[in-house]
Amino acid sequence: MPFTISEIIVLFFTYSVVGWLWETFYCFIKDHHFAYRGFLFGPYCPVYGFAVTTILVATYDVQHNLILLFLVGIIVATIFEYVASLFLEKVFHMKLWDYSHLWGNLQGRVAPQISLFWGIGVVLLVRFIQPAIQRVINWEEAHTHGMLALLVVLVMGTDTILTIISIHHFHTTTQQWEQRAVACQEKLKQRLDKALPAERPALARRLENWHADLLKRHPEFHLHHLNWNERRLVKSFPKLKVLDAKHFNELKQDLLKKE
Repeated sequence: MPFTISEIIVLFFTYSVVGWLWETFYCFIKDHHFAYRGFLFGPYCPVYGFAVTTILVATYDVQHNLILLFLVGIIVATIFEYVASLFLEKVFHMKLWDYSHLWGNLQGRVAPQISLFWGIGVVLLVRFIQPAIQRVINWEEAHTHGMLALLVVLVMGTDTILTIISIHHFHTTTQQWEQRAVACQEKLKQRLDKALPAERPALARRLENWHADLLKRHPEFHLHHLNWNERRLVKSFPKLKVLDAKHFNELKQDLLKKE
């Protein structure tokens, strides 16, 4: 192993924080407002930590060959991104990114343009950024003898448990809203079928604009019924989709406008 277990844990944490800072800064520049990024409560993005640590281990033997480093970086990063997307969808029923609009994408999970970006990023990371990071970690390991790694495990482990509880609650809430939205639509359809000719145009408009009608008549459909982390996820990830709550996905933008 090119790294000790303690070093891998600290590397994972370091690049999780760096990834969070990068995403936060990038989204602030792009959207002109602050968004608290990340899947967990804390200011770190584990997907970056896992990806970078995996890449550093996988490319260790080819780090001095730019072409091999670039190619291995593309392959490892693309596989990791695909697996991470699949994991989020299957385990948490959520989709946080979607490349369906990009040429050559695979199920919207990965795309050639993004993979090329990863390849370039891996070269810059391994050749220019990691040596400086490694010097800091070597100093830390010599002075703390692995205590920082233990602290990282405790803090991020607790955070992960709390996040799983929060996501479970979020999924339960969206399922309840989904059922109510379907019931309201069915009720409107039934009223429309039985309505007198004079009543039908108004009911047809309500059915066509069921989003506005639902939010107007049912105040329980409001983001303040979600906890802080759930509201943060909805606000910070514009492309977030709950895969088994189609109506919630359609209502999401209207809910954000009410906030």
